[in-house]
Amino acid sequence: MTAFYRVIPLVLALLSGAASVYAEAPSARLSEIAGVVQVQSRGAEGWVSVRRAPLDLAPGDMIRTGFGARAVLALSGGSRVELGGSANLTLEEAGQYRTLIALDLGALQAVVKKDAWRSFQVRAPSAVCSVRSTAEFRVAALRGGRTAVDLYKGLLGVEDDRGQAVLMHPNEHLDIDPNGLGMPSVLPTPVQAQRSQFHEIMRRELALDQAQEAGQSAAVREAKLGEYQSGKALIDVNGQRVRVEQYVIRPAANQFKFVALNGRAARFDYFYYLGTFNQALPQDLSGALAQLPGRADAAPDYWLTGYEAGRSNTQDSLIELAQGGHPVDVNNNADPGDDAAWLFDRDSGRYVDVTGRPVFQTLFDRYGLYANGNLKYGWTGSGIQSYSQAVSAFLNDPITGAVLPVRSVSATFPEADKTHQTVYESYGDGTFIQWDNYAVSGEGRVAAAADFPARSGPAFKQGWLDFNHEQVVTASEFGGRKIDLVVAPKVLIQSGLLP
Repeated sequence: MTAFYRVIPLVLALLSGAASVYAEAPSARLSEIAGVVQVQSRGAEGWVSVRRAPLDLAPGDMIRTGFGARAVLALSGGSRVELGGSANLTLEEAGQYRTLIALDLGALQAVVKKDAWRSFQVRAPSAVCSVRSTAEFRVAALRGGRTAVDLYKGLLGVEDDRGQAVLMHPNEHLDIDPNGLGMPSVLPTPVQAQRSQFHEIMRRELALDQAQEAGQSAAVREAKLGEYQSGKALIDVNGQRVRVEQYVIRPAANQFKFVALNGRAARFDYFYYLGTFNQALPQDLSGALAQLPGRADAAPDYWLTGYEAGRSNTQDSLIELAQGGHPVDVNNNADPGDDAAWLFDRDSGRYVDVTGRPVFQTLFDRYGLYANGNLKYGWTGSGIQSYSQAVSAFLNDPITGAVLPVRSVSATFPEADKTHQTVYESYGDGTFIQWDNYAVSGEGRVAAAADFPARSGPAFKQGWLDFNHEQVVTASEFGGRKIDLVVAPKVLIQSGLLP
């Protein structure tokens, strides 16, 4: 019966003399473009930049977009798919009776006109979304094999890799990760969305499709939400003037987010750190955030169950994911190598000696690092009491299960009497990541050893607070580019993030 109803329309077209028209009518067309948009035709080896629209597409064609770019697909039946920046999509099927789109990375928004004869599906890394009625929805393929779905209108069936399925209704949000489906939640009302900007922040930064202009406007929006914020003009290690904007915001009741935006004349870099706590945070964030580096004598009231950190120059990215956070007394576990000797005391404003006292710090059971979406290294465990118990992920990524290359690390100080540290990570597949860390004055001077009279202890750590921190990251995946971030300590001290 299935074969019958698929054959009948083609037979009618042949009998009516309309076969040539039927064959020539494109089932998918790239109708609008903005920014860098590239297409790779099925069977071709290279990517071709799209100079103008419209452009007809065929099943098997792939589309990718640059940072801040946009591409609109017009599909048969009047459906429309808009692809955001930093995205990769494959048009697997685009026939009269079925449309199947594979979204490997980034986000798309679709308006689908559903009828009884045509199916429409979007396949993401951890889920398949099937349209059940005329619908409007958004799908984001995030790092770590995660998928986020927002349904605005209609009905949408979502199935994970384990065969579990859920039917989404209008104004619902759903998260799917390698462990399976989450529970659908209600999308915020327009008033709530305007107040929290959570949906926009997640779309822009977690999908890493923010261009420089978007980043500057983000600073304005986030400044209004900032619990702690600062802005200043500095000179970096290369003598370039950099405008540093920093904010601590609250995307959800049990979350905080630190955002650092760096604007230079010819580039834009940014950093974010999204932390999820074991419980809802108090109105005053400083007390909870001050417990992040550790707490002496008693377990913390607030600790991270997971975090995501991202660095980007709007073209390249480094993403860190950690899960399974839990507090451990590191001074009384089986590993003397992780003992804590000093902690910052908020009441006195100084570092205090905690040698021999119970000190609780958060350890994470799972961790993964990604460079431009490529897995680099990580570890896995279950309720670990020290990182010596964790299993290095030499073979498989602890977040997604994908294969990992072997990793080795070396740290050097290439400039005599300068606080310039180089950490070089090399991998068995021939790739590398290099981190250059500096302590820099506001005038761009790299701190010398003489700026730190004490070589260790609280006086040494206190000296770091008088300087800005600059980190330059290069990697094989970056193609000669770099991520260059300057962070001023003031907002970190105010919030408790920097002890």
